[in-house]
Amino acid sequence: MYGTLAPTAKRVEDYVPLVGRDLIDGLKRLAKPFKGLRVLNLSVTAFGTGVAELLRSSVPLLSDLGLDCQWQVVHVDEESARVNKQMYRALAGGRADWDERMVRTWQHYTAMNADLLRDHFDVVVIHDLQPAALRTHIEKGRHQRSRWIMYSHIDLSSAQDDVWSLVRRHIQDYDALVFEDETFLGVGIEGVPVSIIPPAIDPSGPRNMPLSQNAIAGVLDQYGINRRRPLVAQVAPCSKDCDALGAIEAFRLAQEQVPSLQLVLMVTSLPEDPFELTYFETVAAEAARHSEDIHFLSNPGDVGNVEVNVVQRAAKVVMQRALRKGFGIWLSDALWKEKPVVAAPMGGIPKQVIHGKTGYLASTTEEFAGHIVNLMGNSETAQELGAAGHQHVTDNFIVCRYLRDYLHLLEGIA
Repeated sequence: MYGTLAPTAKRVEDYVPLVGRDLIDGLKRLAKPFKGLRVLNLSVTAFGTGVAELLRSSVPLLSDLGLDCQWQVVHVDEESARVNKQMYRALAGGRADWDERMVRTWQHYTAMNADLLRDHFDVVVIHDLQPAALRTHIEKGRHQRSRWIMYSHIDLSSAQDDVWSLVRRHIQDYDALVFEDETFLGVGIEGVPVSIIPPAIDPSGPRNMPLSQNAIAGVLDQYGINRRRPLVAQVAPCSKDCDALGAIEAFRLAQEQVPSLQLVLMVTSLPEDPFELTYFETVAAEAARHSEDIHFLSNPGDVGNVEVNVVQRAAKVVMQRALRKGFGIWLSDALWKEKPVVAAPMGGIPKQVIHGKTGYLASTTEEFAGHIVNLMGNSETAQELGAAGHQHVTDNFIVCRYLRDYLHLLEGIA
């Protein structure tokens, strides 16, 4: 594996103003028995994913609480990276042309990474399913005394049968399995303790930290976004699952009643296969047809966490037209910023967007457009929903709550 990653140091004490003294003191009490416990968090990538964002904040905070907490990334080359992407697609409910050659590649690189895992850890937490077979390869020798946790961050309920069957065989002997939502469990999981730990956001990170009006204005001007016109935004991958074309359709319908309205589609990850690339190009072409009103931001060199922060703070409404798979934790970013959210009732969205309280759930284009128009014209309702959304995230989706769940998980397998 690559060397241990070193995220920026963080202090749990700095979160007292956000979550209160009681929660922070509770974390310290929970962590006390685990002082010096060697914990390895292992992921497929170090950036660009929700998993990486979560580890970037949680690992240094767990270290501050006294654990010897580390984060490493599995070794891949171009061939194994392609196989990993196909495996992810198949497990997340898509379709992959899975064959024996891919199985051999997967097994070869799993064995190689198992050989590279030479340091001893008391607990190993695998945060992506692609390295799930590591324990199988290591079980015969090193790390037999380690506790192993598989933490799946994707919805496995519709996983492709042949790929899921292969992976499932290797996670049945883990000491614990973790999913982000109770509906995300894969078929046929038996005999392993299961915990539900939703994801969380870090209010102090670049994606959510406070920004000055000058900083916001500078980024908007850079992208040619008119600061004098009301803005609705969707921040998500540009995939059919997230329905960017549906977002454009809802925007165009809302614009009939709010002519000055503009839309920002901010793409958080670029397409990785021909099917997704075709959809991406279709969305880009449609946005280009309305370039005065629709801003399609998709350059990974320009679209980072700070830019996401700016766009969400500038928006009057944040929407998520669809989300067929996943939790959609980026909506908690918007709710934290006191922005009303209009979103589809899919995945983990209903856990964040409580209809009529922290935002609105909508299924049709007409419902989306109606809620957007209502919020654009009713600032009092928008402010009430925004304030309630901020409080809901504070209570349920801040990284300190994640740390509490994580420590309880360690208690359960100790």
